[in-house]
Amino acid sequence: MNRRRGCLVTLVVLAVLAALAIPVLLARWPWPISDPVRLKAIEAEAQALMATHPARPPVHYARVPESQLPPVIASLHPEWVTVHEWGVDIVIKPYFDGGWGYHVARSRRDLPMFDGCYSEVGHGVFWHGPC
Repeated sequence: MNRRRGCLVTLVVLAVLAALAIPVLLARWPWPISDPVRLKAIEAEAQALMATHPARPPVHYARVPESQLPPVIASLHPEWVTVHEWGVDIVIKPYFDGGWGYHVARSRRDLPMFDGCYSEVGHGVFWHGPC
């Protein structure tokens, strides 16, 4: 009987710890926004960045300084924003293989990762995780 009680107490403690840990972990996990107005603004701001910060040789990309980020893209609190020849990379959380963030490409076929890596969250705005 004592053994059962010990197992039950252990399970209850583990359940409480899991219940406390899950919300913290989910809060730190990056998620795409779904507001169509903000997504449309992100697409428009990315198009403007492609015009004002063109990717040029020899590196073929341009890092946008934080002080020059447009307001809606800045509100995402990105780690960095880079303009490439294919479009704009908005990195929300870096990781070994691309991390999490948004890609706004000149054309969908220009996206640099495999098609299965993306979900289109707004017209011309694609969310990706590590892929």
